[in-house]
Amino acid sequence: MSCLVIHRGARDCKLGASEKKTFLYRIGSGQVSGRHFVSLNNPEQLYETALKLRDAYTEWVFSLNGHFVTKNLVSDGLSLFFLTDLSNKRNELFDTYETLANLHLIRESLKGEKIDEICLYGVDQAFVESVRSIFPGARIFNHRQRPERIRLVRRLISDVLYFARIVIAIFANLFLAKPGKERDESCKKRYFFSFFPQTFNEHLTEIRYGKLVEPNDAYLVTIMADGMHQQVPIRDYPHLARSLQNSKFVLIDRTLRFGDLKGALMRYVEFHWSGFQEKGRKFAFSGVDISRYIRQEFLWSASRVARLAVIERALDRAIQGLAIRELVYPNFEYAFGRMISALLGKKHQEIVRTGFNHGDYSWRFVNYFLAKGEASPDPPYLTQCPIPDRVWAEDQLCADIYKYNGYRNVEIMKRVDRLTYLLNIKPKKSEEHALIAAGLHDGETLFQCMHEVIIANPRIRFLFKPHPRARNRYLKRLPELQNLQVVDRPIKNLLGFVGMVYVTYSGVGVEALRLGIPTTLVHMPGRISWSKLLDYQNSHHQVDAVVQHRKETRA
Repeated sequence: MSCLVIHRGARDCKLGASEKKTFLYRIGSGQVSGRHFVSLNNPEQLYETALKLRDAYTEWVFSLNGHFVTKNLVSDGLSLFFLTDLSNKRNELFDTYETLANLHLIRESLKGEKIDEICLYGVDQAFVESVRSIFPGARIFNHRQRPERIRLVRRLISDVLYFARIVIAIFANLFLAKPGKERDESCKKRYFFSFFPQTFNEHLTEIRYGKLVEPNDAYLVTIMADGMHQQVPIRDYPHLARSLQNSKFVLIDRTLRFGDLKGALMRYVEFHWSGFQEKGRKFAFSGVDISRYIRQEFLWSASRVARLAVIERALDRAIQGLAIRELVYPNFEYAFGRMISALLGKKHQEIVRTGFNHGDYSWRFVNYFLAKGEASPDPPYLTQCPIPDRVWAEDQLCADIYKYNGYRNVEIMKRVDRLTYLLNIKPKKSEEHALIAAGLHDGETLFQCMHEVIIANPRIRFLFKPHPRARNRYLKRLPELQNLQVVDRPIKNLLGFVGMVYVTYSGVGVEALRLGIPTTLVHMPGRISWSKLLDYQNSHHQVDAVVQHRKETRA
């Protein structure tokens, strides 16, 4: 008989002695000591497992759309399934897919072993139920249980606050100068959708689009959004709205109406009632019970879909007052962008929909993946996911991923404005300095993984750069090390002199590679790497040019 220990998190753990053969699997940077272990962690096998499961899991998730259509969770020819984070398979929000990959690897590694005892540390109840489903005869001991991050009360409070902010914004609009009439059918414009002020600089230039926005183009923006892509203090709304009162900007939020809340609340109640009715339903993939995970995703999605109902109606009114020939928008792979694709596909078919790729993703980033035959630019969208008419991809790798998933008219951008800053950098590659660049969701865990490396290299000064939009409260808990400095300087300044870069999935790794700076991909135990650095290493792809005249460098 043998024992399996699964430990999750950054907290270290010491176990008591045991005569049993003990297998250990770690998820996160926490260390486990106290007895001899047979480690099951293998990052290469985990990544291979993620690729192996990806398409089958994508098909399985897509099959859940039938439940939405049967329950009449539809709106004007659109299945609301496609506006859910459940449909999006959000790696960064939910542990579902990563848990499946981890447990599949554990199960394969333990073939032929008789496991009669399982000790779990730092996992939530959803993980416990998944483990129990593949080891039904084992005794399970759950220590330091982690609370589930997605809970009903927290979601209700968050949603009430969001709708309250919408009400305040509607009242604030009454005291703002009315926007001028824009429609002129004789001169249709190309509009670029964005979130204000999050992605704009002090010159009111959208940093992702840059010079792609020409003098005759305009911005179609939202401040309130869905309260998830950005959260602006409601007291700042009047000031921000006034700052956009020129012909270059159209603020969607100026068309918000109280009646929008009624439709959103009805959708919200329908979602929760459907979830309540399905509370006892079992969901299993590849022999693993993931029911509790799916219910969490459904709960989160109720918030998302209801909030999108508000913004969708406001966006529809804003578009009716404009002469638009083309709308360029990012996040088209996600619920917000799908809402835009569906709205224009159903009601404004004269407008060309151009999806704008923003960011570095890989073949393991399941968020981007659709089932075969799932994608369609044409309505109705009851059984197919709304997509743009065409897509601008950042590089060949992203273009290949889009084509694989059914996106049409995929073009590679000749200029990626968010990367043009690299042209002005002449890296000094100082061996005395190293940069640790955290992603949006992995800062604390990345530091824990790098802790021993920092201590072992006292002559190197490590600069830790937290993600600017992350919740960085963990920084107060970092130990004081002589050769460690937390910095908030712009990446362009840091890449100018550091001689080594450490990342997990941050796009800074690819940008450093473009500059010829040695880059190390940090493998976190039990975590699927999303970095395209792996794809460059394992394929014929090259690091694509920032603009046409920069020399390409093979990874």
